[in-house]
Amino acid sequence: MAMYVFRDPARKVKLLARDAFKEDKGVRFYCPNPACDAHMYICGKEGSTAFYFSAKFANHSHIKQCLHYKSNNFDPNNFNETDFDFNKALLALTLQSKPQTKKLEPGKHGQGSVIPNPPRTILQIYDLCTAYDCTDTYNGIIIGTMLLYDGSAHMYRKSADVIGWRIIEAKRSKPKFYDSEKKEIYLVAPKGKQKFKFLLRFVDDQLYKAIQKEFYENKDNTIIVAGEWDSFDTQNEFSTNVLNRRQVKILP
Repeated sequence: MAMYVFRDPARKVKLLARDAFKEDKGVRFYCPNPACDAHMYICGKEGSTAFYFSAKFANHSHIKQCLHYKSNNFDPNNFNETDFDFNKALLALTLQSKPQTKKLEPGKHGQGSVIPNPPRTILQIYDLCTAYDCTDTYNGIIIGTMLLYDGSAHMYRKSADVIGWRIIEAKRSKPKFYDSEKKEIYLVAPKGKQKFKFLLRFVDDQLYKAIQKEFYENKDNTIIVAGEWDSFDTQNEFSTNVLNRRQVKILP
């Protein structure tokens, strides 16, 4: 799924999903990924005014590694945009889980219809960010300020732009990407230019061992990490504390 497409094969004329309500649903649009020739069409649930774009025909689908491949399950109709607070969502990922009472998902109960929750897991927020254009907004928050990845790399011109709550899309640092004595893991981002270095610190030994093992077994995969980043050592180097498994995710 995608929340934006292009009208032309040269990818010069962008169309956001929020502006597409008057468009002909039979018109073919172009995937934001210039390497992907998927045929994109406007989609939306019956009765909803929230649209998105999808490659709905199997013979004109996305290439497997495309960010807008079907593995991106973000559907704006399933989430509450109004209640989304990015900083609070990332802070919650660092906290210990509380015992939960039984309730129906994905929303809150009341006398009327079910109200969806805002995006809250690292994968939900990542899918949200990669579905939208980096210059678009979600509940007033610029997408590119939430996720540092190849698509938003041009927005991070200096070190100060990286500091704060952020999700990074990264690869392991080479040749050394962890130090078990210091309980540290080393990453680089964005994946293409690898402009910045990131240090993951661990206080809990068991948490470090579990995540380090998972990273090592999937060392060539893309890794996403949510944290509050601060400058470290030299320019373009940043660190965060990993306090919960929910802060990290290895992508297929």
